[in-house]
Amino acid sequence: MRNPYITFLQAFGVLLVTIGHAFPSNGLDNIVFNWIYSFHMPLWIFISGYLLYYTAPKIAKRNSPLSGIKLGGRNGFFDKKARRLLVPYIVISTLVFLPKVWLSEYAVKPIELSWSAYINMLIIPSQNVIVYYWFIPTIFTLLIGVVLYDRLIDKIKLNHQRSISILLIIVWILSLTNPLEGIKLFNLSSLFWHSLFFTLGIAYQNYEKIVNRSLYLSSPWATLAFGLISVIVVAIGYNSQNIVTSQLTALVGIIFTLSLGQLYLNSKLQFANILYGITYAIYLFSWFPQSALRVIIYDYADISPWIGVPISSLSGIVLPWLVYKLLQRGKRIRVGRIVAQLLGQ
Repeated sequence: MRNPYITFLQAFGVLLVTIGHAFPSNGLDNIVFNWIYSFHMPLWIFISGYLLYYTAPKIAKRNSPLSGIKLGGRNGFFDKKARRLLVPYIVISTLVFLPKVWLSEYAVKPIELSWSAYINMLIIPSQNVIVYYWFIPTIFTLLIGVVLYDRLIDKIKLNHQRSISILLIIVWILSLTNPLEGIKLFNLSSLFWHSLFFTLGIAYQNYEKIVNRSLYLSSPWATLAFGLISVIVVAIGYNSQNIVTSQLTALVGIIFTLSLGQLYLNSKLQFANILYGITYAIYLFSWFPQSALRVIIYDYADISPWIGVPISSLSGIVLPWLVYKLLQRGKRIRVGRIVAQLLGQ
């Protein structure tokens, strides 16, 4: 059943993604760009952690709601997530590889034509032809890791709420020490950084009412306050001082989004519904129009970002939306269903 709160969070998150990707390559000095990048991907990781427990089957007589999930085999958790995440990651990256080689002279990160370059771009997300696909193997690893952790928790019969607190402490310490630093394989070097926000999403799902009430998130004043704090700390550069300030800044941005979502609910708005179920498609397919427009708008036409960003952002939503609708229609036939599955839809 559609949850309007989650629908809004996903829609707002993907809007931040498309706007962030709409800036020119040297957009690092823009306050809007810096603000978006201070929390938009931690927000997506947070939402993913929230959804993992929100959608978990409620199984009685178990310490954890995830411990009863079928992990292996056909249609098991591993199989479903691999088909949903890894298959489109490999398929789309492969389809884009040769065109990216041929058009490398226009690319920010040129790529050579070789088997080693092809393999590297699959196993080292930072070298992928679509560089922001790093999110896919990262979230896959987090999903599997947390489910396995819950299996362990269920076996030792540790209280579910206590296990979340323990996990949160562990991942925060690991995010600060980062024992995987420098390991680019499957983006492991940033795994613990993202695991903190993933675990915070899990914690929020379990204590949502308490958090909302304690922080007055349903108040418009809370939305305004957290929004202003988020912008100010980025404007003065506080977010980039060290890893802890970066984490705090991202957390404030996430809380601002949660409060904005509460305001959306209380206002009984529905405009986010148009993107219901389509946000993943926008993430996967927005690279194509936005990359083309980045070259046309900024490199050739030298158009101001004030004009280019809205145009590119709109294309990053509308064209993937049309592709998604086309794939859904194509599911009426067997070939269409196969194509849709290969593309994560």
